[in-house]
Formats: sequence, structure tokens, C-alpha cells
Amino acid sequence: MDYSDLNNTEKYADVEERIRYVKQINQLSDPTQPFSHKMVFNKQSLELKMNFLKATNIKNLEREEIFHLFKKNMMESYKNCPWGWQERKKRSEMFHCDARYIIVRYLANNELAAFIHFRFDLEDSIEVLYLYEIQLKPEVRSRGLGKYLMELIEIIAFHHNMKKVVLTVLKNEEKVVQFYMSQNYEIESYSPKNSFYYILSKRNHRLTNV
Repeated sequence: MDYSDLNNTEKYADVEERIRYVKQINQLSDPTQPFSHKMVFNKQSLELKMNFLKATNIKNLEREEIFHLFKKNMMESYKNCPWGWQERKKRSEMFHCDARYIIVRYLANNELAAFIHFRFDLEDSIEVLYLYEIQLKPEVRSRGLGKYLMELIEIIAFHHNMKKVVLTVLKNEEKVVQFYMSQNYEIESYSPKNSFYYILSKRNHRLTNV
């Protein structure tokens, strides 16, 4: 008997099971529902409300609000790295059918203050919540909101048994890199060594064999 073939079969079966599980989580109508009490932020003179949306349910006007904030925050950084600014490609990524959002709005006037774009996915054959974007308007930065949103996304990820929260960050965004490091994110083993970006992650220590 070829035990290597048996081991490979078991590995494939395990990966297939992980794929099925991620699909199951993606079918949830609202993965933030167990944490509805945390979908508010009332600190530092900010009164904000949050709601979850799948990209497929975001109307065109709200899509434009979201993309405008991303573009305002990130276009110059993209222009200054090898990715370059490719608006059509970025829109396609941000509003892909698997994209999930937490939208943050001012309680008083319902204007957009921030958003999180994420997906439940497999990365390196491991179940992860991949954080694509966390974007804040300048006037709500340095007031505890970014840290609060990171803690919220981690709670959601680990509640749904994701083994890691993973993200990509441009090296030229030095303050952002420092922020993630301060939140105990680490450079992934498969992050390219000599690239213009890092792949960072935080493990779910409740789960073993990660």
C-alpha cells in the first residue's frame, strides 16, 4: 500500500471540507448578527452606527460613496507602487459577489464615516477572514475607531471559526503598518520577502494546528 497516496487523499478531503465550511459561512445572511450590540461606536464625541451588507445588496449610490472614500484615501499610494491605479479592476474586486461590508455612518446625518471590506475565504488552505479594506474619513481617525473596528472584525472571524485574520498592506503606508503591528499582527511566512507589500495575520489561538 502506498501510504503517501493515502496521506494525499486525506489532505484533499480535509481541504474539501474546509471549502465547504467557508461556503457555509458565506451563505449566512448576516455574520455580524451575534454582535449587533457592538455595531455602534459612541466615544471621543463620535456617535456612529454600523450595518452589514453583502456587496450584491449595496445600491449604486452607496457603492459610489464607498469607492469615493477608498479612492480619496488610497489612490496616491497605489500610484506610487507597482500595482498602479487601476480603477476598473479595483471596483471589480470591491464589489465582487463574495465581498462583505460593515458600513459605518454618522448617527446624526447618516453620512458615511468609514467601512470595512472583507471576505471569508481559504488562504494557504486555511480558513480565514481576509480583510481587504478598512477605510476611515480623516476626521474620525485617531479617535479609537480604527482599533474598535479591528477588534470587531476579529471577534466576528473567530466566532465563525476562522483560523486567522489576514490582510495585505503596502510598505509605503508606514503608519498603517505600525498600527497593525501594534494590534499584534505578524508578517506571514509566505509574505514575499522583497516585495512592496506585506501579508500580515493574526491567529485564532483558540483553535489548534494553525
